[in-house]
Amino acid sequence: MLRNSNYHILLLPRQNYWAWVDAVREYVAHFGASVTPSPENALQFHNPEQVISVIVAVGGYPQYGNVIHWLKGQSPDVVLDVLRVDGPDHLQGIMAERIASGLQFGETLTEQQPNSAFCLLWPTDYRTVTQGFGENPGLYRRWNLPGHEGVDFRAPTNSNVYACADGEVYLVHDGSENHPYGIHVRILHQGGYRTVYAHLNQALVHTGQVVDAGELIGLADSTGNSVGHHLHLTLKKDGATAAGLTPYPYDIIDPTPFLLPVTSSYPLETLPDMWDYPNCLVGLMGRMGGPMEGPDWEVVRTARIEALALTTSAVPADVEQAYVIEPSMFIMMYLTSDFQSRVLRPADFVHSVAHGAKCMYECGVRYFEIHNEPNLMPEGYGVNWQDGHEFGEWFLQVVGMLQAELPDARFGWPGLSPGPTVEGMRLDHRIFMDSAQDAIRQADWIGCHCHWQDEAGMLSESGGLGYKTYRKMWPDKLLLITECGNTVRDVDGETKGNQYLKYYSHLRTQSGVGAAFAAVASASANYPHEVWRSEDGRLLPIASIVGARSF
Repeated sequence: MLRNSNYHILLLPRQNYWAWVDAVREYVAHFGASVTPSPENALQFHNPEQVISVIVAVGGYPQYGNVIHWLKGQSPDVVLDVLRVDGPDHLQGIMAERIASGLQFGETLTEQQPNSAFCLLWPTDYRTVTQGFGENPGLYRRWNLPGHEGVDFRAPTNSNVYACADGEVYLVHDGSENHPYGIHVRILHQGGYRTVYAHLNQALVHTGQVVDAGELIGLADSTGNSVGHHLHLTLKKDGATAAGLTPYPYDIIDPTPFLLPVTSSYPLETLPDMWDYPNCLVGLMGRMGGPMEGPDWEVVRTARIEALALTTSAVPADVEQAYVIEPSMFIMMYLTSDFQSRVLRPADFVHSVAHGAKCMYECGVRYFEIHNEPNLMPEGYGVNWQDGHEFGEWFLQVVGMLQAELPDARFGWPGLSPGPTVEGMRLDHRIFMDSAQDAIRQADWIGCHCHWQDEAGMLSESGGLGYKTYRKMWPDKLLLITECGNTVRDVDGETKGNQYLKYYSHLRTQSGVGAAFAAVASASANYPHEVWRSEDGRLLPIASIVGARSF
């Protein structure tokens, strides 16, 4: 079908938008197309001659769920030219090929319109795709596949896996004979559609069983040909390959257009919970003073970080990148604001953090720490509250407001500045806690800060083992050590790395401590003696020492 370029618009991801614009600049100039980061704007001038080229990348349209499904839902007859890419460089190469061939839309237009009678519910409790359909073609050519033959979803070990649609189980495979899918379940649905749920730890259904959409069918793991805990979903349509409806063998088709977007009207039945992790996770605080940068991700990879704490400066792309590196990464977010000598009512605080929190929530983040070290004067003590009891009332009001927007979130009591009272600066953290016990009991979990200056201090309750004070007071509460580390200026990176290694090893055996977040991957200002990499991108020895651990 010939399309008029006057009605051609490119829909680009909003995150890193200008990099995407640069990638299509020559194509736009050559064919006279328009660009926008807004799906609403892309449809604004819709007419029968219009084509929307949709650039689909991981985390590209977090507010719209499946953007293809959203566009079709808004305008069922819209014609879509779908390009699935790894990033701006990949897209630029595709556009250069189109210019060279003189084909504005490639050989055919992709009008990805799902059958209105068939759709797929989200199969896990985690709202994150870690690898999309068709991605990484270079990795899959060895199996004669054009790219990834399904969609991978975040799913830690033993997390729930649900049937995407009504159907009948026609195969439960035990993973024997080195099957690449490991333990997996296959379900036949109406219209000849088939779904495959791969890399399970356990199947909870049997052959011939009739299941409903959303019914629990298995527990996730990493069995078979898999390098990380996740759920792999494949969709097939009987006869699709023979009919030329797909370039994939074995009737494999793209499940993405059929997946219903995850919204607040689609509740999570089982929330990701720190109690699901059997051992304390090796954690790290992300970059202070801005979104994560390339060298920060190298720190995360090198140190084999299992849990990441992000600040209010983080962006949704940070969450997606964390899951690419480690699909079972646990992510927490600090909700903080500027309290310097000013009154900040609960409503003011919520207003300042709500947008960032909601963006992270939509990416699957569920754990949020409310404020930071409130027993310090620069953090509100003496102006906004006079003791722990008053802060507890402020805390509960904030939580109540945030719960209306983030109903499934887990809100944590913040880590306090550890140590005795310092006139004009800090109230003793134990005194602060004693007067705040009612509020702490109502928190979903408790954060604590543990600092030390030498190895002896690391192994004392006044230093690295300060979490034990909290454990004695609240034995049934989940603890997260939301900030920890050696704060001394003149201690070299190798010494600190060995201390962190011993500290993480000790915590691995402590029940009820979900994660320990060392300070800090990097910082745009301050914390020069606690960073794990310098501002020029050079990694300190800490990361490699922690990454070489045997656990």
